[in-house]
Amino acid sequence: MSSGTSKYLAILCAITAALGGVPAGATEPTRDFSRYQIILDRAPFGQMGASPDNAPQPGFSTRFTFVGIAREGDDQPLLAIIQENDTKRVDFKAEGESIGPVKVVKIEKSENGATKLVLKQDLEVATLMLEAKPGSGAAPGGPPAPGQPGQPGQQPPMPTQSGVRRIPFRRGG
Repeated sequence: MSSGTSKYLAILCAITAALGGVPAGATEPTRDFSRYQIILDRAPFGQMGASPDNAPQPGFSTRFTFVGIAREGDDQPLLAIIQENDTKRVDFKAEGESIGPVKVVKIEKSENGATKLVLKQDLEVATLMLEAKPGSGAAPGGPPAPGQPGQPGQQPPMPTQSGVRRIPFRRGG
């Protein structure tokens, strides 16, 4: 080995030891975050304890009203009936379909009759809820309430399948 190479190697070892050398057993000093408490007290990004359910909906979701759900056939996907508030246009959309830049991400029907519609535009996500109304056929079984069909002199209720009312329609733009 030449003397130039050994000098270079010695300098390289000295630089490596100076930059990356940490004594064994050295620990990170304990940090005091109390100086940041004023920022946390002011809550510039909203309350930390707020749940996502209570979070305000994005602005694009005010353009739509979740009207109902439909299904063309048993082997067909569930469709959301969505009304555009400004034009009063009604759209029938399945999961994955779009209304302009807004995409229908999920249509979820719960056992209690409520239905959840998740919409997404860019990075914003909005959830629209459709609550089951009493007497809408969403809760089959049980005696009819007073004033409901089924009392003497009134027409019997129409049978429904799982609370979904079939509405004939044609897809198209």
